[in-house]
Amino acid sequence: MNALSHQNLATVLSRPLGQSVHELDFEPDFLGEGYTHHTVDLGVDPDGEPEGDPGAVRCTLVRYRPEDTPEWGERPAVLFVHGMTDYFFQTHVAEHFHGLGYAVYGIDLRKCGRSHREGQTWHHVSSQSLYDEDLAVALSMLSAGHGSTTLVGHSTGGLDVTMFVSRLHSAARSGDTARAALHDTVDAVILNSPWLDLQLDRATNLIIRRVFPHVARFWPTWHVPGGISPTYGQSLHRSEYGEWGYDLGLKPLHARPKQVSWLVGVSREITRLHTGGFSTGVPTLLLCSDTDGAGGTVTGADGRRMPDAEAFASDTVLKPSQMRAAAHLVDPDCEVRVIPGAMHDVFLSRPDVRAAAFAAVDDWVDVPSVP
Repeated sequence: MNALSHQNLATVLSRPLGQSVHELDFEPDFLGEGYTHHTVDLGVDPDGEPEGDPGAVRCTLVRYRPEDTPEWGERPAVLFVHGMTDYFFQTHVAEHFHGLGYAVYGIDLRKCGRSHREGQTWHHVSSQSLYDEDLAVALSMLSAGHGSTTLVGHSTGGLDVTMFVSRLHSAARSGDTARAALHDTVDAVILNSPWLDLQLDRATNLIIRRVFPHVARFWPTWHVPGGISPTYGQSLHRSEYGEWGYDLGLKPLHARPKQVSWLVGVSREITRLHTGGFSTGVPTLLLCSDTDGAGGTVTGADGRRMPDAEAFASDTVLKPSQMRAAAHLVDPDCEVRVIPGAMHDVFLSRPDVRAAAFAAVDDWVDVPSVP
Protein backbone atom coordinates (compact mmCIF):
# COMPACT_ATOMS: atom_id res chain seq x y z
CA MET A 1 0.00 0.00 0.00
CA ASN A 2 1.36 3.40 -0.95
CA ALA A 3 0.96 5.75 2.01
CA LEU A 4 0.61 9.05 0.19
CA SER A 5 -1.88 11.89 0.43
CA HIS A 6 -2.07 15.45 -0.87
CA GLN A 7 -2.42 18.48 1.40
CA ASN A 8 -1.12 22.03 1.51
CA LEU A 9 -1.58 25.21 3.50
CA ALA A 10 -4.51 26.37 1.36
CA THR A 11 -6.50 23.17 1.89
CA VAL A 12 -5.80 23.25 5.63
CA LEU A 13 -6.93 26.86 5.99
CA SER A 14 -10.11 26.10 4.03
CA ARG A 15 -10.87 23.26 6.50
CA PRO A 16 -8.63 23.70 9.57
CA LEU A 17 -9.72 20.42 11.16
CA GLY A 18 -10.72 18.58 8.03
CA GLN A 19 -8.93 15.34 7.25
CA SER A 20 -8.10 13.26 10.32
CA VAL A 21 -4.86 11.38 10.78
CA HIS A 22 -7.02 8.31 11.42
CA GLU A 23 -8.11 8.41 7.75
CA LEU A 24 -4.55 8.01 6.47
CA ASP A 25 -2.92 4.81 5.29
CA PHE A 26 0.28 4.14 7.25
CA GLU A 27 2.90 1.64 6.13
CA PRO A 28 5.63 -0.11 8.15
CA ASP A 29 8.63 2.06 9.02
CA PHE A 30 12.27 1.04 9.30
CA LEU A 31 12.29 1.98 13.01
CA GLY A 32 10.68 -1.37 13.71
CA GLU A 33 7.67 -2.81 15.50
CA GLY A 34 4.97 -0.28 16.33
CA TYR A 35 6.37 2.35 13.94
CA THR A 36 4.65 3.29 10.70
CA HIS A 37 4.78 6.29 8.38
CA HIS A 38 2.64 8.24 5.94
CA THR A 39 3.87 10.62 3.23
CA VAL A 40 2.07 13.87 2.43
CA ASP A 41 2.60 15.51 -0.98
CA LEU A 42 2.71 19.30 -0.44
CA GLY A 43 2.93 20.38 -4.08
CA VAL A 44 5.59 22.15 -6.12
CA ASP A 45 8.70 23.33 -4.31
CA PRO A 46 8.59 27.13 -3.82
CA ASP A 47 12.39 27.11 -4.01
CA GLY A 48 12.24 25.64 -7.50
CA GLU A 49 14.18 22.42 -7.04
CA PRO A 50 15.28 20.58 -9.05
CA GLU A 51 16.33 23.59 -11.12
CA GLY A 52 14.42 23.80 -14.38
CA ASP A 53 11.99 21.09 -13.36
CA PRO A 54 10.69 21.83 -9.86
CA GLY A 55 9.07 18.78 -8.36
CA ALA A 56 6.88 18.15 -5.39
CA VAL A 57 8.02 18.58 -1.83
CA ARG A 58 6.62 16.30 0.81
CA CYS A 59 6.65 15.73 4.54
CA THR A 60 6.46 12.40 6.31
CA LEU A 61 4.50 11.58 9.45
CA VAL A 62 5.98 8.81 11.58
CA ARG A 63 3.65 7.19 14.08
CA TYR A 64 4.43 5.10 17.14
CA ARG A 65 1.39 2.94 17.94
CA PRO A 66 2.05 -0.39 19.66
CA GLU A 67 -0.58 -3.00 18.90
CA ASP A 68 -1.78 -3.19 22.49
CA THR A 69 -2.51 0.56 22.76
CA PRO A 70 -6.16 1.02 23.88
CA GLU A 71 -8.27 4.12 23.26
CA TRP A 72 -5.83 5.47 20.67
CA GLY A 73 -8.11 8.26 19.51
CA GLU A 74 -8.63 9.42 23.10
CA ARG A 75 -4.95 10.23 23.56
CA PRO A 76 -3.73 13.79 22.90
CA ALA A 77 -1.08 13.88 20.17
CA VAL A 78 2.55 14.92 20.45
CA LEU A 79 4.55 15.85 17.35
CA PHE A 80 8.37 15.82 17.32
CA VAL A 81 10.04 18.30 14.96
CA HIS A 82 13.72 17.65 14.21
CA GLY A 83 16.55 20.11 13.62
CA MET A 84 19.08 20.72 10.84
CA THR A 85 20.67 17.65 9.17
CA ASP A 86 18.32 15.46 11.14
CA TYR A 87 15.24 13.23 11.00
CA PHE A 88 12.92 11.46 13.43
CA PHE A 89 14.61 8.38 14.90
CA GLN A 90 14.49 8.78 18.71
CA THR A 91 12.51 5.65 19.60
CA HIS A 92 13.37 5.92 23.31
CA VAL A 93 11.81 9.40 23.37
CA ALA A 94 8.72 8.20 21.51
CA GLU A 95 8.28 5.34 23.94
CA HIS A 96 8.68 7.60 26.97
CA PHE A 97 6.00 10.02 25.76
CA HIS A 98 3.78 7.06 24.85
CA GLY A 99 4.10 5.97 28.46
CA LEU A 100 2.92 9.40 29.57
CA GLY A 101 -0.33 8.91 27.64
CA TYR A 102 0.39 10.64 24.33
CA ALA A 103 -0.29 9.45 20.79
CA VAL A 104 3.24 9.89 19.47
CA TYR A 105 4.15 11.20 16.03
CA GLY A 106 7.30 12.59 14.46
CA ILE A 107 7.68 14.54 11.25
CA ASP A 108 10.44 14.54 8.67
CA LEU A 109 10.16 18.00 7.12
CA ARG A 110 10.47 18.69 3.39
CA LYS A 111 13.84 17.64 1.91
CA CYS A 112 14.83 16.01 5.21
CA GLY A 113 15.14 12.35 6.17
CA ARG A 114 12.40 10.18 4.70
CA SER A 115 11.01 13.19 2.82
CA HIS A 116 14.08 13.92 0.70
CA ARG A 117 13.72 13.38 -3.05
CA GLU A 118 16.29 13.03 -5.80
CA GLY A 119 17.45 16.40 -7.13
CA GLN A 120 16.61 18.28 -3.93
CA THR A 121 19.24 19.96 -1.76
CA TRP A 122 19.21 18.21 1.60
CA HIS A 123 17.45 20.25 4.29
CA HIS A 124 17.28 23.38 2.15
CA VAL A 125 14.64 26.10 2.38
CA SER A 126 15.24 29.76 1.55
CA SER A 127 12.84 30.79 4.34
CA GLN A 128 12.14 28.93 7.56
CA SER A 129 8.53 30.09 7.29
CA LEU A 130 8.05 27.58 4.45
CA TYR A 131 7.93 24.93 7.16
CA ASP A 132 4.70 26.53 8.39
CA GLU A 133 3.00 24.50 5.66
CA ASP A 134 4.44 21.17 6.81
CA LEU A 135 3.55 21.96 10.42
CA ALA A 136 0.07 23.27 9.63
CA VAL A 137 -0.78 20.13 7.65
CA ALA A 138 0.51 17.88 10.43
CA LEU A 139 -1.19 19.86 13.22
CA SER A 140 -4.50 19.91 11.36
CA MET A 141 -4.60 16.15 10.80
CA LEU A 142 -3.31 15.20 14.25
CA SER A 143 -5.68 17.52 16.10
CA ALA A 144 -8.62 16.43 13.93
CA GLY A 145 -7.94 12.89 15.09
CA HIS A 146 -6.81 13.42 18.67
CA GLY A 147 -8.41 16.71 19.67
CA SER A 148 -5.16 18.49 20.52
CA THR A 149 -1.41 18.40 19.92
CA THR A 150 1.76 19.24 21.82
CA LEU A 151 4.64 20.35 19.57
CA VAL A 152 8.22 19.43 20.51
CA GLY A 153 10.94 21.22 18.51
CA HIS A 154 14.69 20.59 18.59
CA SER A 155 17.36 23.13 17.55
CA THR A 156 16.29 24.71 14.23
CA GLY A 157 13.03 22.84 14.70
CA GLY A 158 12.64 24.69 17.99
CA LEU A 159 12.86 28.01 16.13
CA ASP A 160 10.40 26.73 13.53
CA VAL A 161 7.86 25.56 16.12
CA THR A 162 8.19 28.82 18.06
CA MET A 163 7.54 31.01 15.04
CA PHE A 164 4.83 28.77 13.57
CA VAL A 165 2.77 28.73 16.76
CA SER A 166 3.45 32.43 17.37
CA ARG A 167 2.23 33.30 13.88
CA LEU A 168 -0.93 31.29 14.49
CA HIS A 169 -1.38 33.13 17.77
CA SER A 170 -0.90 36.56 16.18
CA ALA A 171 -3.30 35.73 13.36
CA ALA A 172 -5.89 34.45 15.82
CA ARG A 173 -5.73 37.72 17.75
CA SER A 174 -6.23 39.57 14.47
CA GLY A 175 -9.44 37.70 13.71
CA ASP A 176 -8.17 34.98 11.37
CA THR A 177 -10.66 32.25 12.25
CA ALA A 178 -8.90 29.45 10.37
CA ARG A 179 -5.56 29.99 12.08
CA ALA A 180 -7.35 30.59 15.39
CA ALA A 181 -8.94 27.14 15.04
CA LEU A 182 -5.50 25.62 14.55
CA HIS A 183 -3.97 27.53 17.45
CA ASP A 184 -6.80 26.43 19.74
CA THR A 185 -5.69 22.81 19.24
CA VAL A 186 -2.11 23.41 20.44
CA ASP A 187 -1.88 22.13 24.01
CA ALA A 188 1.71 23.14 24.66
CA VAL A 189 5.14 23.71 23.16
CA ILE A 190 8.33 22.00 24.35
CA LEU A 191 11.65 23.31 23.03
CA ASN A 192 14.74 21.09 23.14
CA SER A 193 17.81 23.38 22.81
CA PRO A 194 16.12 25.75 20.32
CA TRP A 195 18.11 27.95 17.93
CA LEU A 196 17.01 31.39 19.13
CA ASP A 197 20.10 33.49 18.35
CA LEU A 198 23.19 33.47 16.14
CA GLN A 199 25.84 31.81 18.26
CA LEU A 200 28.95 33.14 16.52
CA ASP A 201 31.21 36.07 17.32
CA ARG A 202 30.03 39.64 16.77
CA ALA A 203 31.93 40.17 13.50
CA THR A 204 30.65 36.92 11.97
CA ASN A 205 27.09 37.67 13.05
CA LEU A 206 27.35 41.10 11.42
CA ILE A 207 28.54 39.53 8.17
CA ILE A 208 25.67 37.04 8.22
CA ARG A 209 23.08 39.75 8.84
CA ARG A 210 24.45 42.53 6.61
CA VAL A 211 26.64 40.98 3.91
CA PHE A 212 25.23 37.53 3.24
CA PRO A 213 21.78 38.79 2.11
CA HIS A 214 23.52 40.59 -0.76
CA VAL A 215 25.60 37.50 -1.56
CA ALA A 216 22.44 35.38 -1.57
CA ARG A 217 20.83 37.63 -4.19
CA PHE A 218 23.51 36.80 -6.75
CA TRP A 219 24.96 33.46 -5.57
CA PRO A 220 22.17 31.80 -3.54
CA THR A 221 23.70 28.32 -3.80
CA TRP A 222 27.14 29.35 -2.51
CA HIS A 223 28.14 27.01 0.28
CA VAL A 224 28.72 28.68 3.63
CA PRO A 225 32.10 27.81 5.15
CA GLY A 226 32.36 26.35 8.65
CA GLY A 227 29.44 24.66 10.38
CA ILE A 228 28.83 22.29 13.26
CA SER A 229 31.87 20.79 14.93
CA PRO A 230 32.43 17.24 13.61
CA THR A 231 32.88 16.05 17.18
CA TYR A 232 29.12 16.34 17.74
CA GLY A 233 28.38 13.47 15.36
CA GLN A 234 31.28 11.48 16.81
CA SER A 235 29.88 11.93 20.31
CA LEU A 236 26.47 10.60 19.24
CA HIS A 237 26.86 7.70 16.81
CA ARG A 238 27.83 4.23 17.97
CA SER A 239 30.13 3.78 14.96
CA GLU A 240 32.35 6.38 16.64
CA TYR A 241 32.14 7.11 20.39
CA GLY A 242 28.41 7.54 20.96
CA GLU A 243 25.39 5.45 21.94
CA TRP A 244 22.98 5.86 19.04
CA GLY A 245 22.59 3.81 15.87
CA TYR A 246 20.69 6.17 13.59
CA ASP A 247 20.91 6.06 9.77
CA LEU A 248 24.05 7.92 8.68
CA GLY A 249 22.56 8.38 5.22
CA LEU A 250 19.81 10.53 6.74
CA LYS A 251 21.85 12.11 9.55
CA PRO A 252 25.55 12.03 8.59
CA LEU A 253 28.36 12.44 11.11
CA HIS A 254 29.35 15.71 9.44
CA ALA A 255 26.56 18.20 8.77
CA ARG A 256 25.83 18.59 5.08
CA PRO A 257 26.98 21.81 3.34
CA LYS A 258 24.52 24.68 3.66
CA GLN A 259 23.74 27.30 1.05
CA VAL A 260 24.05 30.97 1.88
CA SER A 261 20.37 31.47 1.05
CA TRP A 262 19.49 28.95 3.77
CA LEU A 263 21.60 30.73 6.40
CA VAL A 264 20.11 34.10 5.42
CA GLY A 265 16.65 32.59 5.87
CA VAL A 266 17.51 31.36 9.36
CA SER A 267 19.06 34.72 10.28
CA ARG A 268 15.94 36.58 9.14
CA GLU A 269 13.68 34.31 11.18
CA ILE A 270 15.83 34.85 14.28
CA THR A 271 15.79 38.61 13.64
CA ARG A 272 11.97 38.51 13.45
CA LEU A 273 11.85 36.77 16.81
CA HIS A 274 14.12 39.41 18.35
CA THR A 275 11.92 42.28 17.19
CA GLY A 276 9.58 41.22 20.00
CA GLY A 277 5.83 41.02 20.05
CA PHE A 278 5.70 37.26 19.46
CA SER A 279 4.35 34.64 21.84
CA THR A 280 3.23 31.07 21.50
CA GLY A 281 0.16 31.81 23.59
CA VAL A 282 0.29 28.32 25.12
CA PRO A 283 2.23 26.75 28.00
CA THR A 284 5.84 26.58 26.83
CA LEU A 285 8.82 24.69 28.26
CA LEU A 286 12.44 25.25 27.20
CA LEU A 287 15.02 22.55 27.97
CA CYS A 288 18.74 23.26 27.57
CA SER A 289 22.17 22.41 28.93
CA ASP A 290 23.90 24.46 31.57
CA THR A 291 26.90 25.22 29.36
CA ASP A 292 28.28 25.22 25.82
CA GLY A 293 31.48 23.53 24.71
CA ALA A 294 34.05 23.96 21.97
CA GLY A 295 33.88 20.37 20.78
CA GLY A 296 37.55 19.60 21.34
CA THR A 297 39.32 16.28 20.87
CA VAL A 298 41.77 14.07 22.74
CA THR A 299 43.72 10.97 21.75
CA GLY A 300 41.72 7.87 22.59
CA ALA A 301 42.94 4.43 23.69
CA ASP A 302 42.82 3.33 20.05
CA GLY A 303 45.18 6.13 19.05
CA ARG A 304 42.46 8.06 17.19
CA ARG A 305 41.30 11.54 17.91
CA MET A 306 38.02 11.40 19.81
CA PRO A 307 35.69 13.95 21.42
CA ASP A 308 36.89 15.22 24.77
CA ALA A 309 34.89 14.87 27.98
CA GLU A 310 33.33 18.31 27.47
CA ALA A 311 31.73 17.13 24.21
CA PHE A 312 29.66 14.58 26.15
CA ALA A 313 28.56 17.03 28.85
CA SER A 314 27.76 20.33 27.08
CA ASP A 315 26.03 21.82 24.06
CA THR A 316 28.72 21.91 21.35
CA VAL A 317 26.36 23.33 18.71
CA LEU A 318 24.53 26.31 20.25
CA LYS A 319 24.80 28.49 23.36
CA PRO A 320 22.35 27.70 26.18
CA SER A 321 22.97 31.17 27.64
CA GLN A 322 21.41 32.66 24.50
CA MET A 323 18.44 30.31 24.77
CA ARG A 324 17.80 31.36 28.35
CA ALA A 325 18.18 35.05 27.45
CA ALA A 326 15.69 34.74 24.56
CA ALA A 327 13.11 32.59 26.35
CA HIS A 328 10.90 35.61 27.11
CA LEU A 329 10.74 36.33 23.36
CA VAL A 330 9.25 32.88 22.79
CA ASP A 331 6.54 33.58 25.31
CA PRO A 332 6.47 35.86 28.39
CA ASP A 333 5.62 32.85 30.54
CA CYS A 334 8.07 30.43 28.95
CA GLU A 335 9.49 28.15 31.65
CA VAL A 336 13.18 27.23 31.41
CA ARG A 337 14.55 24.00 32.83
CA VAL A 338 18.34 23.74 32.77
CA ILE A 339 19.64 20.17 32.52
CA PRO A 340 23.22 20.09 33.86
CA GLY A 341 25.59 18.14 31.64
CA ALA A 342 23.16 17.90 28.73
CA MET A 343 24.30 17.65 25.13
CA HIS A 344 22.75 19.66 22.29
CA ASP A 345 19.88 17.21 21.96
CA VAL A 346 19.11 16.82 25.65
CA PHE A 347 17.33 13.50 25.01
CA LEU A 348 20.52 12.03 23.47
CA SER A 349 22.65 12.89 26.50
CA ARG A 350 24.24 10.38 28.86
CA PRO A 351 21.68 8.08 30.58
CA ASP A 352 21.63 9.95 33.90
CA VAL A 353 21.33 13.32 32.17
CA ARG A 354 18.55 12.33 29.81
CA ALA A 355 16.75 10.79 32.78
CA ALA A 356 16.86 14.25 34.36
CA ALA A 357 15.48 15.74 31.12
CA PHE A 358 12.62 13.24 31.08
CA ALA A 359 11.93 13.96 34.76
CA ALA A 360 11.69 17.68 33.97
CA VAL A 361 9.16 16.95 31.22
CA ASP A 362 7.19 14.56 33.39
CA ASP A 363 6.98 17.18 36.11
CA TRP A 364 5.80 19.86 33.69
CA VAL A 365 3.29 18.19 31.35
CA ASP A 366 -0.35 17.61 32.19
CA VAL A 367 -1.64 14.69 30.17
CA PRO A 368 -5.19 13.47 30.78
CA SER A 369 -5.26 9.97 32.20
CA VAL A 370 -5.94 7.33 29.54
CA PRO A 371 -6.28 3.55 29.82
